[in-house]
Amino acid sequence: MVLSTIYLHIRTNIDVVQSTQTKSTFQNEYSRRSPIIYKCGRKHRVAFTFDDGPHPTHTLSIIKTLDRQNVTAGFFVSGTSIQSFLNTHNNLTVQTFERPRIGYLLLQDYTLLENLLDGHEIYMHGWLHEKITEMQIQTVIDNIATQLLEIGLLKGFKPIYRAPWGIGTAPFHVNKKVLLPQILKQMGIVPVLWDIDTKDYVLDVDEDTLINNTLHLICKRKGGLILMHDNRPTTAFFLDRLIRSIRGSGHKIVSPSEINQNWTNPMLMKKTRKYIEYLQKRTLNVQNNVTIRANNYRPVEIILSSPKGKIEPLHSIFPLTQYQGTIRVRPNINDV
Repeated sequence: MVLSTIYLHIRTNIDVVQSTQTKSTFQNEYSRRSPIIYKCGRKHRVAFTFDDGPHPTHTLSIIKTLDRQNVTAGFFVSGTSIQSFLNTHNNLTVQTFERPRIGYLLLQDYTLLENLLDGHEIYMHGWLHEKITEMQIQTVIDNIATQLLEIGLLKGFKPIYRAPWGIGTAPFHVNKKVLLPQILKQMGIVPVLWDIDTKDYVLDVDEDTLINNTLHLICKRKGGLILMHDNRPTTAFFLDRLIRSIRGSGHKIVSPSEINQNWTNPMLMKKTRKYIEYLQKRTLNVQNNVTIRANNYRPVEIILSSPKGKIEPLHSIFPLTQYQGTIRVRPNINDV
């Protein structure tokens, strides 16, 4: 089946699902109310980013709005959301909340996801949407490395990582040189946060309040990355009017990469892609070797040592530790 046919397949299936949701609060595809104009002393640049998807229905509505408004956005996808998405459209059977089965992931076809987000940018949000402060550092990296394997070679992918709730990827953590950002650097991954939180995740959020607060924050923060979530019906419904309100207030909507040009560093992109290709080849070799138990295999391992000796990352280290010892990622992006 050619890619265009697959894309049509997913759009058609999702449209059918949406058309059956007659009891939904938001029966129209998007809000057609007049834009809100918010006076701001200066005009700023902003970019849309969406966390926690893809969702089987709401993500498509958001994509339609973005395409209609000629907006390029970034999607921080979750591993378990991807599996639920594929399960919905491919009739797969996979337990999405268990430790990812690496061999199974490498056998899947991610064309549907790639085509759904065609023209936009694909980023990383981890496998499980859990607080990294409730995991040991090796488990955090297991979740991140799994995403590199499953989506790292897709068109539109960029090695940008936003942790759930932003924990460990905020500028404060990066500047303090805590453990997680130092490890991500050795994997060719850029940790990022956001500038403008729309709070679209708040239950029963009001459309006017959301738009007014967002416009206020654009002025206060002087533009930047807008945080939204593509797994919520309110976000899908409010988005068109929010875009029109931002533009009507004089601001410019750009792609996330235009906000931070480090995201499009060609040397980093090329180097990280080579690293991902190496990880995939290495993992496939493990899967094909019957003498190795795949369930115990880790695509990326962390080796930590301190003046007192080696530290076991599965038992005794906190991801937000300001670590002063030696950190070694194996395999390391600089060794590929």
